[in-house]
Amino acid sequence: MSEWLGKPRITEKDIEEYQPMLTKYFPALTKYFVDNQKFRISLILDWDLADKFREIVKKEYGSINPINVREAVLEALNLWIEKKSK
Repeated sequence: MSEWLGKPRITEKDIEEYQPMLTKYFPALTKYFVDNQKFRISLILDWDLADKFREIVKKEYGSINPINVREAVLEALNLWIEKKSK
């Protein structure tokens, strides 16, 4: 979608401007197109680090699932960025 609009950072407003029915009737598809071009990070973790990470996520959030893992990683990233920005 962003390639079609000629924009690297598409927003819901951009989609609504060109295809208002898409945002109105297909909000999940709109979210997909907006999120599709966002920055991604993939990490391969050593087993020891992965086990520690899972243990802490389970302790803090109650279970291991994609939502809780995402929250934990976002928290860690925000803390790291805050620390490095000083």
